[in-house]
Amino acid sequence: MKALLTAVAVVLAVSAIAPIAWAEGPRASSENQWPGISNPETVTGYAYPVYQVAPQPEAAPRYVWKEGYSHGGRWQGGWEIVR
Repeated sequence: MKALLTAVAVVLAVSAIAPIAWAEGPRASSENQWPGISNPETVTGYAYPVYQVAPQPEAAPRYVWKEGYSHGGRWQGGWEIVR
């Protein structure tokens, strides 16, 4: 009896979900033909900006305080130059 009820529940669940999967016709993006997929200007009418990065000047060297444990397990700290 338990197996029969389980089988009926499975059949009802599948029959309730099946019509959802039967959508007719192509989806909007199935053919890649919607406007704007390859040329965004056709949809928005706006040309997206292209940014160019200018080379940055080299930073001047500076000192930074660094501290931590050495390989011997001793705590140490000091100034180190960073470029």
